[in-house]
Amino acid sequence: MPSTARSTPNIAFIKYWGNRSEDLRLPMAPSLSMTLDRPTVEITVEEADAFAVRSFLADGSEKTLKEKDIERFRKVLALMQRYLDTLGAANALSENLLITVRSHIPPAVGLASSAAVFSCLAKAIAGFIREKKELTDKQVSILARLGSGSAARSIFGGFSTLEEGGGMEIGGSWSEQIADEHHWLLHDIVVIPAMDEKKVGSTEGHALASTSPFYAERVKSIRSRRQRECIEAIRKKDFEALQRVTEEDCLDMHHVMETSTPPLHYLNAETHRIVDAIKALRTKAHLPVLFTMDAGPTVHLVCPEEGRSAVLSFAHAQKGCTIFETKVGPGACLVE
Repeated sequence: MPSTARSTPNIAFIKYWGNRSEDLRLPMAPSLSMTLDRPTVEITVEEADAFAVRSFLADGSEKTLKEKDIERFRKVLALMQRYLDTLGAANALSENLLITVRSHIPPAVGLASSAAVFSCLAKAIAGFIREKKELTDKQVSILARLGSGSAARSIFGGFSTLEEGGGMEIGGSWSEQIADEHHWLLHDIVVIPAMDEKKVGSTEGHALASTSPFYAERVKSIRSRRQRECIEAIRKKDFEALQRVTEEDCLDMHHVMETSTPPLHYLNAETHRIVDAIKALRTKAHLPVLFTMDAGPTVHLVCPEEGRSAVLSFAHAQKGCTIFETKVGPGACLVE
């Protein structure tokens, strides 16, 4: 029977950057994010006469996929079956599957589209095989990680980690929920200054992380302090503490990117202008808002309910930018 799932991106407060295994996407350090409630991706998995992937944009038009994109799905499904083998679910997936993707997310602009897509695929696969093997959320997060490390975190609603784990086994890293979507209402006002696709995708970028002379110190700081501080801030709903550690980690990650070989410059002049402007507004108006950027020029402005109106007004005043208004969301689910 076909299985359809829905999922969304997440925004990381402690960033995932760099792996101890590129093939298995086993992270060098833990990370932490907030799952968003929109924009959504829906994926249907069903039996077919031959393997195929079809992708549809928000307007319903079909996107022509590059061969490398189709091969990525094929490779991820093979890895998923390899992990399912370890759970006693051998041959749970046929080689002849039709994967239909319907995405409302602009591609490759720092909105974690791969996180939404591969968390959605993992959830759809879990539904597709459930008569053969019932999977826990932790196991589904491992499936998601095989497609995109950050995808593991979108399996859960609210706030969740990607655990560093240990070893080089395929199940050696997974996601855990810190607090659900009802714990703390935070909004994410997403300001996109450019709709162009990135020249270097996140997958390729991860492989360069260790070439930065500052990467080892980044990993050490996350393991020893930042991850813990972020978890405590979320559990205590301490926005000032969350702002401090999130912005520190974001700027540190981009420093690592910019000092890699070759250097990666995901931020542009508009990104820096928006960040400087929100800092000035925050100081002047005593506004509770934090900024963070993933691997792209997009600026995420996260705030509690009391800051939403002012932050939204600021965002819409940014000329030439595309705005998404999102908030903490429920995570991946099956669509019955």
